[in-house]
Amino acid sequence: MKIQQTTLANGLRIITADLADARSLTANIVVGTGSRYEDFETNGGVSHFLEHLLFKGTAKYPSAEVIAEAVDAVGGYNNAYTSEDLTCYYIKVPERHGELALDILADMVKSPLIDGAEVDRERGVIVEEMNVWRDDPARFVSTLLPELIFPDNPLGKDIIGTEAVINSLPTADIKAYQQQTYRPNNLVVAVAGRVDHDAVVRQMEAALGELEPGETPNFIRVTGAPAGQLTVTHAKPTAQAHFLVGARAYPYDHPDDRAATVLTAILGRGMSSRLFTNVRERQGLAYTVFSELNNYVDTGLFHAYAGVNLDKVPQALTSVLHELDRVRQEPVAVTELHKAQQQLRAGLEMSLESNGAVADRLGTQLMLRGKVKSIDETIAEIESVTVADVQRVAQEMLAPEHLRLAIIAPEPEAAAEHFRQLVSKKESA
Repeated sequence: MKIQQTTLANGLRIITADLADARSLTANIVVGTGSRYEDFETNGGVSHFLEHLLFKGTAKYPSAEVIAEAVDAVGGYNNAYTSEDLTCYYIKVPERHGELALDILADMVKSPLIDGAEVDRERGVIVEEMNVWRDDPARFVSTLLPELIFPDNPLGKDIIGTEAVINSLPTADIKAYQQQTYRPNNLVVAVAGRVDHDAVVRQMEAALGELEPGETPNFIRVTGAPAGQLTVTHAKPTAQAHFLVGARAYPYDHPDDRAATVLTAILGRGMSSRLFTNVRERQGLAYTVFSELNNYVDTGLFHAYAGVNLDKVPQALTSVLHELDRVRQEPVAVTELHKAQQQLRAGLEMSLESNGAVADRLGTQLMLRGKVKSIDETIAEIESVTVADVQRVAQEMLAPEHLRLAIIAPEPEAAAEHFRQLVSKKESA
């Protein structure tokens, strides 16, 4: 894999990974704006709203149908996503149609129509997307926890915004936000597959080289402590209880993030992980149970999730907290450490087989970190983690006073009280 990078005079960054044997390519344009750049009360959800609207027509491709037809006609696939930190648009096509994919993406970020009638029509679509999330408690519960981990910060708010803001946000404000944030020095073009770097640079110079750079947007960094409130509940007539136990974690490039990554894998990655083995296999309390780690520029978020029988919630919470406490109190076995490291290494290595994953990794790392860390460098960092590192990070990150709970269930308050009592006992132990 040959990686090349070029920065145009206006600040537009272009990075490519040539996968010589590939017969397809994925083209991404990453924008350095997301929900944490918003004011939740006034324009919360505008980054995600824009993501929808850019597919509704551009100067060169004047409607959603025209864009869809252009991609479908060559057997391609297009989509986008919005996160807290960024917005990403991507198209995957056979490599002979790479120029078309880049042409569409460039026109989307350069010349979106953002027509008032389309804006009003899309308001209802986004509200229905909200309803989809609310009807899926396993997903919806993930939007509740951040408000406890990152209180009084946009990072703790829902990416999609609120129905009130989405229904009232003026078209002019959406256009202004796009013009302020979609500047060339706040964009990264990332292409992976069978790709000619110089050809991509020439095409992007012609398409986006005349865009004027601007002041890049800023976000409010996370500085304060997690909320004093230990739990957040949502009552809903569900067949299962869905809960997350979470804590604040580490930023990108923090020296302890690599150990936190290994720790998270030990706890909840795969069918031989501690949470899966104890909560599902030994006790039969849950069908789905796992742990995840999310990183941001200035902080991070760890959580363990379980969907459990309604009458087994206290037992499941006790079991999850037991595993978090055990990894704090007892050093992990060397064999367990090595297994987690091999899992993580394999995941990174196998991701290289997907040019979509490669393009996403290159684009997001260049946007968020300002540079790209190689797979080999990342693997070396993971394999340098020791048993002592894992325990030290577990003692800090998973200390009882740092843990918070989000739960959705028909009657969640009893479970929330059970969690508070368990955490209190562990704090005083």
